[in-house]
Amino acid sequence: MLRDLINNHTPLKNNFERLSTLFQCAINAYKYPLNGNHLSQLGELSGFYCVKDIHQRMLQHPVGQRILNDKPRVTPETFKIEELLKLDENTFGYQYGKFMRDRDFSSGERPIVKYIPDLELAYVYQRYKEIHDFIHVLLMYDVSVYDEIVVKWFEMAQLGLPSATLSAFIGSFKLNCQEKQKLIETLPSILKRANKSEFIMNVYFEEHINTDITQLRKSLRLL
Repeated sequence: MLRDLINNHTPLKNNFERLSTLFQCAINAYKYPLNGNHLSQLGELSGFYCVKDIHQRMLQHPVGQRILNDKPRVTPETFKIEELLKLDENTFGYQYGKFMRDRDFSSGERPIVKYIPDLELAYVYQRYKEIHDFIHVLLMYDVSVYDEIVVKWFEMAQLGLPSATLSAFIGSFKLNCQEKQKLIETLPSILKRANKSEFIMNVYFEEHINTDITQLRKSLRLL
């Protein structure tokens, strides 16, 4: 399941090459905001030490340890939308399937990690990207600019990744006045949920496909 990570790995020879690549990714992310590859690569290059911290938190948790050992992936093959939509409507699996179907999304569209040198850490960052839509479903936020920014605030508070922080702060300035006011009113609640809830990287989502969505939110302390 890690062959794509291995094949996509692009080693950077030294710190100068890393910094120059980081700078170029930052420029491209600003110039082409709709191209997810640039922001994704910027996140990899800027978040190495945060990913190490996330890895340590996973190692210190029994479920996190199992995830690191099993290395499950979120792909169109492992999460078949047509199968998920056959489940009871109140299940996490059905709600995720409906979320993806209604927006014509595919889990296979997530860019593969390229620049993180350690395979274990590359998997951790890939896992973070692949469960992003799960977070939308659990928090009950859509994919508008406003909704995406709220989710990024949650991710920033939980994970501390520079890419999430950048998206949360910079993205907030792109909102109109009404959306900014709504965000100001929403932030205390979303930050409280992030701080009190289960560490999202230690959730073995694959084992909750048939779990009642409300019960899952309660068990993760998201309600």
